[in-house]
Amino acid sequence: MTVPDITAAPVQGPGSAPHARALDALAEVSTALGSTSVDQVLSVIARKVRELIGVARCSIYLRDGDSGLFRGRVTDGGAPDMTAYVRRSLAGMPADGMTLELLDTGRPVIVADAQNDPRMIRSNTRFWNIRSIMAVPMVVGERVTGVIYLDDVERPHRFFPADAELASTFARLAAIAVEQAQVCTDLAGKLENAECRVKALRRAAIVDERLSELVLEGAGIETLVQAIAQLHGRPCAVYDVSHTRLSVASPGGADEELVPRLLERPAVGSPEVSAALAGGADARVFVVPPLPDLGIARRHLVAPIHAEGEPWGHLVMMEHRSRFSSSDMITLRRAATLLALQAAIERRAVEADWNGGASLAAELLTRGCDPVTVTRRAARLGVRVDALHAVAVFASRDRAVLADFRAIAAAFAKLAPELRAHTAALGRSVGALIAMPEGADPEAFLGELKDTVAQVCLQAGTDLIAGVSSLRENLEQYADAYDEAKQIVDCLRCFGSPSGPAVFLSRELGLGRVFLATSDPDAVKAFAAEKFGGIVGDESKRDLLATLSCFFENLASVRRCALHLAVHENTIRYRLARIEELTGLAINHDPDAQLGARLSMLVLTLSGCLDPSDLHRRNQREAAAGLKALSVTG
Repeated sequence: MTVPDITAAPVQGPGSAPHARALDALAEVSTALGSTSVDQVLSVIARKVRELIGVARCSIYLRDGDSGLFRGRVTDGGAPDMTAYVRRSLAGMPADGMTLELLDTGRPVIVADAQNDPRMIRSNTRFWNIRSIMAVPMVVGERVTGVIYLDDVERPHRFFPADAELASTFARLAAIAVEQAQVCTDLAGKLENAECRVKALRRAAIVDERLSELVLEGAGIETLVQAIAQLHGRPCAVYDVSHTRLSVASPGGADEELVPRLLERPAVGSPEVSAALAGGADARVFVVPPLPDLGIARRHLVAPIHAEGEPWGHLVMMEHRSRFSSSDMITLRRAATLLALQAAIERRAVEADWNGGASLAAELLTRGCDPVTVTRRAARLGVRVDALHAVAVFASRDRAVLADFRAIAAAFAKLAPELRAHTAALGRSVGALIAMPEGADPEAFLGELKDTVAQVCLQAGTDLIAGVSSLRENLEQYADAYDEAKQIVDCLRCFGSPSGPAVFLSRELGLGRVFLATSDPDAVKAFAAEKFGGIVGDESKRDLLATLSCFFENLASVRRCALHLAVHENTIRYRLARIEELTGLAINHDPDAQLGARLSMLVLTLSGCLDPSDLHRRNQREAAAGLKALSVTG
């Protein structure tokens, strides 16, 4: 069917004043402008044009961007759920000849027999049960901004040229109304965004004021992170540049276990997180989406922290209870700036404390210092050189990596503020001179110091190891203590493993450290694996190793070992004989075999294959059982 010439055809059908009728119908549309959404205005238009033309169904499609296609927006009449289907459909595709003809002519198109007309898409005709249809352009200026489709469901409808003129007139007026509604909606959206921005800035100002007050009061990073979590109502955490967690806080009422996991293992080592951090390295704040495969179920905001122009770490906030807003972005960026300021302040404070104590520690731990001068300097700093001190040496497992004395000094200050520990950079390692508190038990102090040094290793960097010397109390011995601790570090580098212990006391290795520190690591490892690998790998033979350990601890005396374990001497001889059978070493009588066995056990201990505390517990249980048996028989 050809397109009717609505400019030349006489007016037919009910009503001969299409413009007047169109204006009357538009009055109701005009009342909806400014107070409703665009779709609500379209719904009014669809209802009015359907009533004007006298059809059962009307659908309106609007142009979708610059693609030339039209996306369904509303429908009136027909089935109740029609609009849901319309919104998923498009018009103006190459096969849609009716709509393309409308776009080409800019005038209404009437299809009287939709079932057989080649301009129709057959699948659409069947789905919508179309028998006859009229498509009317919505025109603003020279551009078609939308299309109105009118039809009777499942029955034909005779469209007159007057119907086309009336619908076309109304559609032109309605197009202007829709454009006005879209402008109003855009302005309302911009106004809402502006209001949200103002609220965000106000909230950011409140957060900034509170955090600034805390910085001026001298609050530490932990206090600042707690304040950020409370002010935002979201879990927060701060990590240093090596992704070591420095502080974490959850808002009031939140589960204490609800903490950001983005920079925790195993997520922090994943390619997805590494790529996100690399992509946001130059951003002030960026969002990392959920990573379900890594156990990260929520979005995270990340703000890089730069202290004095250098990367220092990251401030991380986890989405909680509500989605992130622009306020969170602004305030987190400002919070990262204040944390950077606080980090710089703490770094300078650590360096100020270090400057005096570090130079003194460096002189005490290296030979060649003048005793009179160094004693005078120590007195000015409040250090008693004649008090008991232990020396700890920190280093990376990789000899090429430099240990960070600043991080180690800061970790001591945070983890053990009661200790007087003076650190100094000595080559690629860090030495620490640590005073034993007055009245402390030496053995207990060294045990506690080992735990503290292990925590410092975890806090101050990745892959750090340390050795702790025995206690010394005069100038001449501090350099020896430093060599003693350094030998332990050399043993850990040669024989330790990343999964094994990171810290040892001098008393745990004994003089064996001297031999191991200067030996051929490959030869010693091969000897230890050959002689004791089978015993260590067999849980049923661990009691033999416990007895051997007790034997060495009791000066290689069968009698002393038997008394210690509360067993008969023949029991000890039998166990030693079993070890001789398994290793081929004459441990009972040969000093060389005893030395080889002792060094092999030290190598296995350094590598983490052998746990001395487990052997000690086994011996304690056996001794307790033996004493109980003696008391019963007695």
